[in-house]
Amino acid sequence: MEHLFTVNSLSDLRDVMPGSAHAAFALGHSRPGDQGGGLFHWSQALTTPDNNGTVIASDDAPGKPGRWIRIDSGPVDVRWFGGHVVADATAAIQAALKTCTHGGEISIPAGAYTISQPLEIPQGVHVRGTGLFTELNYTGPQGTGCFRVAGEPASVSLAISRLNILVQTEGSYGVDLQGMSFSRFDHITVHLRKPNTSAFFGPGNTRSPYYNVFTGCHVAGTADYKNNGCIAFDFTSDRGEQMQSANANQVYGGHLSTCQIAVRCLGVGNVFHGQVIESSDIGFQFDLCPARKTMAQRGTINDVFGCYTEHVRIPVQQAHADAFITAQLCHVTGYERIFEAKSTRNCVVISSHYGTLPQARSVIDRRFDVITPSKANK
Repeated sequence: MEHLFTVNSLSDLRDVMPGSAHAAFALGHSRPGDQGGGLFHWSQALTTPDNNGTVIASDDAPGKPGRWIRIDSGPVDVRWFGGHVVADATAAIQAALKTCTHGGEISIPAGAYTISQPLEIPQGVHVRGTGLFTELNYTGPQGTGCFRVAGEPASVSLAISRLNILVQTEGSYGVDLQGMSFSRFDHITVHLRKPNTSAFFGPGNTRSPYYNVFTGCHVAGTADYKNNGCIAFDFTSDRGEQMQSANANQVYGGHLSTCQIAVRCLGVGNVFHGQVIESSDIGFQFDLCPARKTMAQRGTINDVFGCYTEHVRIPVQQAHADAFITAQLCHVTGYERIFEAKSTRNCVVISSHYGTLPQARSVIDRRFDVITPSKANK
């Protein structure tokens, strides 16, 4: 019968003499009880690099075969890599992501984590937190997002859910959608702590961001929403020659507040359903990519259904005459003009709020009579 070694940390596990045990239990990653420990077994021939979480090399045989391998069949926990006990959790969480190069689930438990560089997610990975208490403070460079795809942006399917992302650098994003298609984003809250930031940034590249689904994603900008440059969903362009943007994405629900523009969309076939937008200058802004404006066939069409706006100066804005819109707003209040249009051609905007000013009325000014069966039979 083999004895089970018990060590205080993964650092102590490296000191266990190779061959002295087939199994060892670490009481923690860095110290006992920090939830980063677990059961390991010794694999004599393995040469996989030490990743300070699931694969541990022996200090007694540096450079030689033999590794301690973590035994666990559940999601990969970032605490295994010490992500909860370091000032900057970027390297630890990225190490966890690298263990799932063939898909898998990464768990980020409740806690405050500082992220200083984009976290790169491989194909088929689900990054899951516990809600508002899984707090990622993103302090990375301008022009980057807390999350991006691993490798060259192409068409990567992944999932992110139940996270609270705080964007702390001006000009950066919560999630860089470039390269993400057929992906899911569920119950993500993004706090834009600096001006000129975006929660979901998605210029298109003809392959992405396409066919993504967002459910219950909430975004809050800085207090000066009339001038803060904050955008919740930014389906935009980032190059002058760009003809495509984010296409055929579906956004369901979510509370978007204190953003200068809640939704900016230059793509085609996107559906926005059931958003609540408060204290913003523009609710939905629809435009064309720069190069698309010179094409013979340049029109775009996007849809808005069942959305509510409160204290939004312009709930729906058409920034180009060929950006066609179908919108049905369930209620609006505190507005200056419901629909600001370059051209109402091929646009349908319906609001239940009739108002007293012409600009407050719906593009379609129509009464619908309900015919009861008794009346129809007369």
